[in-house]
Amino acid sequence: MKKLLTLIGCSAMLLSACDLETGKMFDSAYDFRGLPKAERNPVVTENPQKHQKYEVTVTFKDAPGKFEVAKAEEVYAAFNCTHTTNRIAGATDVARYYPEFTLQKISDTVYRGEFYTDRPLNEDYYGQGVCLWENFGVSLAFKADNDQKSTYFSESIDKEILEKLSEKGATAKLVFYHQKRNYPVATWLDDETGFVSLGITTEEAQQKNIDLKGTFSIEVEIRRM
Repeated sequence: MKKLLTLIGCSAMLLSACDLETGKMFDSAYDFRGLPKAERNPVVTENPQKHQKYEVTVTFKDAPGKFEVAKAEEVYAAFNCTHTTNRIAGATDVARYYPEFTLQKISDTVYRGEFYTDRPLNEDYYGQGVCLWENFGVSLAFKADNDQKSTYFSESIDKEILEKLSEKGATAKLVFYHQKRNYPVATWLDDETGFVSLGITTEEAQQKNIDLKGTFSIEVEIRRM
């Protein structure tokens, strides 16, 4: 009877390989719950031998107020691995990974933190072979407070900038500008989840003919460690 019940259980789990005594799945294409690996987000293993380390220092200049909330993420994608986002529609997407790292508030105008560009370990997360992770930079976001309507002041550090910092001690400095009128809340926009203000550089402002009058700056300095 035990084996019969086990066989029924195995059949219900899409006829995957199964231990007849315990009913335990051992097909590498499925996780321990019997869910296809390609239809769930993986728990990514952290690389135990990370060595691409950076320090980032963020300085607010002429800002209209304090920034009490900070969020920072490393951005990765593995283009050789996909997962299902909608089974009915047959929609898929490449594997993505956004681990957060801590930005410590040094003062009312300065935050500092450390991040890596080789955090995820290349492993078989979806039963499709080894996922090859590639870093696409870093994302930073700041808010005046935890109010849902408060504006997110966001900066993106592209991978090309980080790749140039190949030697220890190498540094890069970026300056982004934001409109003061969007702090702490963009009152001209009725948005319950907070307006996202994307910082622009001086070069971008010139190319798009954007007047930087009435702006404040966020300076981002990156150092390879």
